[in-house]
Amino acid sequence: MTMLTPSYDVIVIGAGPAGLTAATEIARAGLKALCLDKLAPGGEIINLGALHDFEEIFDGTTMAARLTDDAAVAGVEIGFGEVSAISGTGPFEIETTDGERHSARSLVVATGVNKGRLGIPGEEEYEGRGLSHCANCDGPLYAGQSVIVAGATGWAPYEAAVLVGIAGDITMLGTPTSPVPEGVTARPGRIVGLEGSNGLEAVTIENDGQRNRVSTNAVFVYEGRSPAAEFLPDSLARDATGHIVVDAQGQTAQPLVFAAGDVRSGSQEYLANAIADGQRVAKSVVAALNK
Repeated sequence: MTMLTPSYDVIVIGAGPAGLTAATEIARAGLKALCLDKLAPGGEIINLGALHDFEEIFDGTTMAARLTDDAAVAGVEIGFGEVSAISGTGPFEIETTDGERHSARSLVVATGVNKGRLGIPGEEEYEGRGLSHCANCDGPLYAGQSVIVAGATGWAPYEAAVLVGIAGDITMLGTPTSPVPEGVTARPGRIVGLEGSNGLEAVTIENDGQRNRVSTNAVFVYEGRSPAAEFLPDSLARDATGHIVVDAQGQTAQPLVFAAGDVRSGSQEYLANAIADGQRVAKSVVAALNK
């Protein structure tokens, strides 16, 4: 039987903040790293407006460019492709939907989460007709109008802040765990109904068993976000929400397979946390491969 010769020391699946950071630190340690993403490097932060997590304030596009440049300078090979399958137990082989195959001694899964869902009947009918997942992209379509951000944790406050100064009345539904942006009203409850014949015109909000109809022109959905881990083998343990379970070093149930960022169990979906997670996992990978 011919043993697979790895093409890389590490393959990082996902080029968002956690993935790019992990790949950069791994490459800086002298290991050969490939960072794969099905879209453009930067992940979800490309669509974010002003970021306030750091000493200087800049937008998501600038942050994505910085992380990508750092990775390139460190020697990370950045590729494009959606991973469809993983095989092997070390070396590992991954296959993309385009039929490409790559192999590595270790893997880092940093695929983040899928777009949000309200989980109610008729939701698909309003996609692009009042339901959105990107305030920077679609916010200008609702200039001066009433909008709702469904969800109050993770990326939701960022998106609500983007809408300030664009939309008119902005409501964020849920229980915030961070300061509510100025100009945004937070209220408890969840959307259980959508209506409108010419695009979205109103929603039904339920809270403590009470339902109220609220007129609105758009809902930016940031709740019901599931981990983007459909391609991973069942041997990787998941928590009740489908996020990948890791130990204190970021390693999954499979030796030499690590997870970082929003896809892992316990993630708080904050940019600074994702970057710190990428750094932590990179140290663990380097230590494991240099034993």
